[in-house]
Amino acid sequence: MSTTTYRSICGEESTPYIDRDRCIRALYARLHHYLQQDWGDYPICSYLREKIGSRDGSESDARLLLHVQMNVVYERFARHADQEAPALLERVEDDCC
Repeated sequence: MSTTTYRSICGEESTPYIDRDRCIRALYARLHHYLQQDWGDYPICSYLREKIGSRDGSESDARLLLHVQMNVVYERFARHADQEAPALLERVEDDCC
């Protein structure tokens, strides 16, 4: 019996699933790094700093926070011309949310 998943519909069944917890921690680490660089009056940074706080991505709701703040998180990565993090964020979304 086969299960219908997002990957099977898209024809990507052979793509291996990611280590969700490791990837989420990596995304949080990058966010913290970029937020430390942007201490100006940029409202999105203040907003994201407030939402993330001292979280490191190991919390039970870490994935949900990334999902809910998706556009703001993408904006942070784009502002720093980070090409790896958005791809990783997309994989986390596809595999885990």
